[in-house]
Amino acid sequence: MKINRIECIPVSLPFTKPIIMSGAAVNWAHAVLLKLHSDDGVTGIAETGDTSMWYMGESQESILHNISTIYGPQILLGEDPFNIETVIARMDKAVARNNHSKAVVDYALHDLIGKALGIPLYKFLGGLSNEKIPLAYVMSSGTPQEVAQHALRLAQAGYGGLKLKVGANTIEDDIEMVAEVRRAVGKDVRIMTDTNGGWDYMQALRFLTQVSKYDLFLSEQPLPRWDYDGLARLRRKVDVPIFADEAAAELSDLHKLARIDAIDGFFLKIPKAGGIHKSQKWVAIAQSLGLNVMTGCMINSGLGAAVEAHFLAATEWLGRIEQESIGPLNLHDLIDTTGEAITDDLGMTMPRYENGYLYPPEGIGLGIELNEDAVKKYVTPGKEPIVLEA
Repeated sequence: MKINRIECIPVSLPFTKPIIMSGAAVNWAHAVLLKLHSDDGVTGIAETGDTSMWYMGESQESILHNISTIYGPQILLGEDPFNIETVIARMDKAVARNNHSKAVVDYALHDLIGKALGIPLYKFLGGLSNEKIPLAYVMSSGTPQEVAQHALRLAQAGYGGLKLKVGANTIEDDIEMVAEVRRAVGKDVRIMTDTNGGWDYMQALRFLTQVSKYDLFLSEQPLPRWDYDGLARLRRKVDVPIFADEAAAELSDLHKLARIDAIDGFFLKIPKAGGIHKSQKWVAIAQSLGLNVMTGCMINSGLGAAVEAHFLAATEWLGRIEQESIGPLNLHDLIDTTGEAITDDLGMTMPRYENGYLYPPEGIGLGIELNEDAVKKYVTPGKEPIVLEA
């Protein structure tokens, strides 16, 4: 089996309801859809989820460039898709960092392999360790009262964890928001905050000292990505567990943070790690260090969410606390998938979200059939698909 054709399709997925990030409305998730065709007639498909220069340092344009001019012609065409380790090593040698573009190649290879073997991807990754994955919902910004009302709806829908975005408003407003949410949902729901590195040490210390009485489960990236020593100092001062996200961009970062006791755990985004294959290594190292892992997500379609669903289902260490894989719910403004069928997603179906849990698809590979009508509809205006052939 050899890869003999590659399609890169730029797509822009509209939010049913714009989400507010750092005070600004976001209306579109700009992504790349990838198809890897083999000479055996099997096709692996994958999508990146939304791209972001501020978080991942990559854009739709850079991902298209990397695949169409480097990974595709130099590495993928003519290669056996089962040689994932070889492909990843060659991509790493050819291009520094740029993990998002490498990740979508990894996803499509895994989908192709699962289809070639005739099994769901989770079986290839290690089997079904977690039949259902407990979820935490990442909430949009708003007033303390608005966020608390939404939090109550989510708790009633079965979510065991809620993550609040903080740092864009005053510290007093953020403290009030945590207090309102705790009053709304009671004591049994885990509340987390994510600052995206937006505070300095004194701001973070003030906030975390004040909100510890509300039983905050964790604080994600309260300090800038580069401030490892500040995270360690803060962790010694407060009762709230500290998790890294932006600071843990490479495996070497994880080693440094663990060595100086700067974190209690970290957020693993599969695209940030560079794909499923590398993410398995991240989790193995976290397990050896006794660090908890939460798997975050980019905002994606059902096709993108299927990657996370299979990875989470096959990785026992990730069944211990709530995980974040709600990209398509954010995209379509949903709490779960128990209501009306979604007809305008990149996938004809998507993983099942029900009672605060995520269930992996049962079809072969990623288990998601591509919605070609939606693909045509969402091609990014002014851009054309790119096709490479051996």
